[in-house]
Amino acid sequence: MRKSPIAGSWYPGTSAELTKLVTELLAGAQLPALSGRLCGLISPHAGIQFSGSAAACGYKALQGMTVKRVILMGPSHYTCMHGMAVSGVEAYETPLGKVRVDRKICDALARQPLFQGPSHVEMPEHSLEMQLPFLQVVLGEFDLVPLVVGELGRHDYAVAAAELRKYVNEATVVVASSDFTHYGPRFGYMPFHDKLKQNLAKLDGDAIKKIIARDTSGFLRYVDETGATICGSRPIAVLLQMLPPEARGTKLMYYTSGDLLQDYTDTVSYASIVFTVP
Repeated sequence: MRKSPIAGSWYPGTSAELTKLVTELLAGAQLPALSGRLCGLISPHAGIQFSGSAAACGYKALQGMTVKRVILMGPSHYTCMHGMAVSGVEAYETPLGKVRVDRKICDALARQPLFQGPSHVEMPEHSLEMQLPFLQVVLGEFDLVPLVVGELGRHDYAVAAAELRKYVNEATVVVASSDFTHYGPRFGYMPFHDKLKQNLAKLDGDAIKKIIARDTSGFLRYVDETGATICGSRPIAVLLQMLPPEARGTKLMYYTSGDLLQDYTDTVSYASIVFTVP
C-alpha cells in the first residue's frame, strides 16, 4: 500500500473536506462543447488551492464516461533516472479510499527494459497522487497503472508508447500529469524580466499549440530551445505518441499562480488539455 504523504497539506486530509472541495471545483468548471470520447488528458499537479480549478476542467470532461482503467504518467521530481518506473504496490490510498493498482499490467511492463526504473520513486511523488482525488470522485472504481517518467532518449518515446498502447481500449484513459512553466529565481528560470503575464502566456501558449497539434518532436524541440520548465514534458510526449491519428486536442483552461496571487516573482503555470476521438 502506498499511503499518502501529502494529504492534509497539498489537499484536505479528511474524506468529507476533500469530497466537498473536489465536488465544488467540478461544479464550477466551465467546458466548451466537446464531441467524442475522451482518451487523453493533461492535468496539473500543484497544491489543490493553486491548480485545482484547471484540473477540475479536465476531470469534468470525464464525468459520465465509462472508464475502467487509468494509465497515469507523472514526472520524477525527487529521483534522477532513465526510463520509466512501474508501481511496486497493490494500491494507492487517499482520504477517499484505496485505488487498486493493476498488477498484471504493471508486472508485464516491468519486464520491458525501458520500464525498469526503481519502483520506490513513486512513494514521495506528488505528480501522480494529485490526480487521484479527482479520479476517485469522477470515476469511483477503476484500475490504476501509475508510472513515474524519468529521462528519455529521442527514440524512447515511441518505444514506451508502443508498449503502453497494448493496454489501451475504449474503457481506458491516459493521463499525463504536468505543470507548465516554472518562472522566477526560485526555479532558476528567468528568460524575460518584463510583461511577465504576457510573456508567460506566449511561452506556454506556443508549447500548448504544438501539444494540441500532436507535434511530439516539435514540442520536445521547443522545450529544448526555450528551456521552458515544463516538468511533465516527457509524460506529455509519451501521451502524444500514444494518441490515435484521429485524436483531437482541446485546451480547456490556462492560468498561472501569479494570476491568483497577483505576484509574478515566482510563478507556475497550469493548463488542462483533453484529447477526444470520434
